[in-house]
Amino acid sequence: MMGWAGELTWTGWIVMAVCMVAFWAVVIYLVAMMFRTDRANGPGRTTEEADPLRLLEARFARGDIDSDEFVARRQVLTQTTGTPEFRQAQGRG
Repeated sequence: MMGWAGELTWTGWIVMAVCMVAFWAVVIYLVAMMFRTDRANGPGRTTEEADPLRLLEARFARGDIDSDEFVARRQVLTQTTGTPEFRQAQGRG
């Protein structure tokens, strides 16, 4: 009866090591999934969603705005705001 609880054979050590590695792999995987940023509604959104021109095109495609408003807003978005001519036209020059 000695050996049932007191001694651990080499198979016991191998099983214990494999279980420990599996346990820590699961823990690390779960922690990584908690901080994952590639979710669609999470903090790591793609830059396509943040692009104002793409948002404008999507609104036009849905029919939220008409073609005149689309053209006017697209011109405003594509103008370079850093040039002196643009600042003078805005009255800041």
